[in-house]
Amino acid sequence: MEVMTQSDQSFIQCLHENMVLRFEQTENGYCQSLLNTDDGRMAPGPIALPGFQLAIAGRPYGALSSMVSGMTSLPSEMKLESMKQADEQRLIFLYLHDKLQLSVEVEMHFIPDAAIIRQSTTVRNDSNRPIVLTHLSSTSIQGIATDGCRPWYDKNKIRVHYCRQSWNGEGQWRSGDLEELGLYPSSVHGIGAAIHFASYGSQSTSRFLPMIVLEDMETGKSWYMQIETSANWHIEVGYRGTSAFNKGALFLHADGASERYGGWTHELLPGESFTAVPVAVGCCTGHFADAVKQLTKYRRSFLKPSHAEEFESPLIYNDYMNCLWADPTTDKLIPQIDAAAAAGAECYCIDAGWFAKANQAWGTGLGDWKPSEDRFGEEGLQGIFDYIRKKGLRIGIWLEMEVCGEDAELGQKPDSWFLMRNGARVGGGPRWFLNFTNPEVREYLHRVIDRLVGMGADLIRNDCNDCIGNGDDQIAHSPAGGLLENMRVFYAFIEEVRTRHPHILLENCGSGGMRSDYGILSRFHLHSTSDQEAYYNNPSIISGLLAAILPEQAGFWTYPYPLLFHEKEQPQLLTTHDYQSSMSNGEQTIFNMINGMCGSMYLSGHIEMADELNWQLIREGVALYKRERKHIRQAYPIWPIGFTRLNDKNGWACVGLASEDQSRILLAVWRLGSAEPYIELQLPNGEGNRKSSIKQLYPSGEQYQARTYYNTYSCKLTVHLPQSFQARYFEVIRE
Repeated sequence: MEVMTQSDQSFIQCLHENMVLRFEQTENGYCQSLLNTDDGRMAPGPIALPGFQLAIAGRPYGALSSMVSGMTSLPSEMKLESMKQADEQRLIFLYLHDKLQLSVEVEMHFIPDAAIIRQSTTVRNDSNRPIVLTHLSSTSIQGIATDGCRPWYDKNKIRVHYCRQSWNGEGQWRSGDLEELGLYPSSVHGIGAAIHFASYGSQSTSRFLPMIVLEDMETGKSWYMQIETSANWHIEVGYRGTSAFNKGALFLHADGASERYGGWTHELLPGESFTAVPVAVGCCTGHFADAVKQLTKYRRSFLKPSHAEEFESPLIYNDYMNCLWADPTTDKLIPQIDAAAAAGAECYCIDAGWFAKANQAWGTGLGDWKPSEDRFGEEGLQGIFDYIRKKGLRIGIWLEMEVCGEDAELGQKPDSWFLMRNGARVGGGPRWFLNFTNPEVREYLHRVIDRLVGMGADLIRNDCNDCIGNGDDQIAHSPAGGLLENMRVFYAFIEEVRTRHPHILLENCGSGGMRSDYGILSRFHLHSTSDQEAYYNNPSIISGLLAAILPEQAGFWTYPYPLLFHEKEQPQLLTTHDYQSSMSNGEQTIFNMINGMCGSMYLSGHIEMADELNWQLIREGVALYKRERKHIRQAYPIWPIGFTRLNDKNGWACVGLASEDQSRILLAVWRLGSAEPYIELQLPNGEGNRKSSIKQLYPSGEQYQARTYYNTYSCKLTVHLPQSFQARYFEVIRE
């Protein structure tokens, strides 16, 4: 980061990774006015304000308060007290409100080697009376897309990219112009509308991913934002200015502390401070994939938890998906463990059900985490752990740390062990939610993990299968405040676990991908991305989530020889002639294995039932994944045909993992139900028209070789797959 001051002190510019963040001198001191690329073509930011929004009880919220959060009134009343460069990467601004005796510190961390600014915003009560906060933004960035000829509201100017989420349907990216999403000129006064994306409760990505990309199609630039919390969050795109004369600009706003979006309030006593949830924002020249590349760099360099590289993205066999479905017994486990080891897996994870009585539902006993006494014979769960270890595999075990079932002994603890709302424990039935602000709860869970690690566990898989909702009304001033505080203490607990057991891996799961934010992912090494059990639906999910999750953290299921959930009581189906015949050409196995090669491979399915052809395809896919892990954990995603919607069974899907200089690309290509046997893939241009070679890496068998043609001039690759629901995995090398 380089800070440059105009000779007449009229403005300051911070230059970082081809980005310019500009601050104008106002009557209240330097205020932020523009974020753009450093290409000399940017227009001055028309409006300068501190880079935050703030509201308190008893004071006017701001203009058009029912519709726009990014225009609160207090920031314009605050004066810059100081600006200091804390080090080569950080700027700290301190703004004061003399009358209210409130101070706000804005720390901007300019991430090395990424066009990203990570902002932390803290408000402090310097008065002698309590103040109730009703809004504190994580950031509010002015002066977005101010250059070019077209006005901000032109349909051919701004394209907003956002990602819808649902259970088993994660990673569904959509795009729209400002008008169709709800932001358009409507008055000679201020614009009374904004575009909103929000989530409420602890399943932070059950509706949207906490990420947005704004693409200026006219100038070829992109702005992007990621908010990092597992509690409530809200992202807003708005316009500040007078639309009749176009004297204004777009702004990006993010918060995780808002009365209007989640019911958050916080009583700030004299001398106390409160810090908003962190957010990352930036801009770059280029389009969606270029924006994702910058966010990927940031996640990889700054957010990803550190662990031993040789244990990064191990090939895990997990016995849940399309396999044992949370009903492990010795008789069922031994064949799976044997097959996993023979296939080349490196870790065997026993999923849910290991604590439940045989032939009983496992849900309502969550929380005690005592091995079942009637599932694993005389040697018990320890005997299974020992058998896994003898097979040369690391040991994984499933937990759902944050809950307690009504039938568990833990449920007899006092209410102080649980989150409370409206005088009752939050949840019920299978899941009451534990109160991690209670140190006894944290110590109890530490003892559980200590015991499992002492038995030999190398990996703890933590699931989150329900939503806390509005929060807890005992911990903080508001339920939403209680939710945020509980999640922050849970984060600290996970960091304690990592310190206590530095050799183990921690895996996050959120009923699939319902908690996929980087508040949680910055604490867990791996992430289970979806519970989707239909293999042909996974390419859509995989390609979408690679925009939001590091490839090396993103666990993608591959489950040859699946036994679907509604068939779980009929294992005899696996031996029928029709089932075996459906697998005989190997194409379903190939499709599955390629799914897992796009990130961190999670192997499952009844692979012990595989015939010789499919067994060799499984072994080959496992070996290839292990060879390519180094590339995957340094790669950036590309989308040669864009995104494929989950229910588009009549098309194709494709995603690539490219080296930073795009000299090598691993390319997964799936033909779904398309009637067209050819697809044309637009590869990145790279640096000039370099000589390129295309090689099919998987499957390698002669009978599976696909025909391809690469047009060097247009950088287009044509692939021929003659049958529906086929997949192939290619390597593109550019010299």
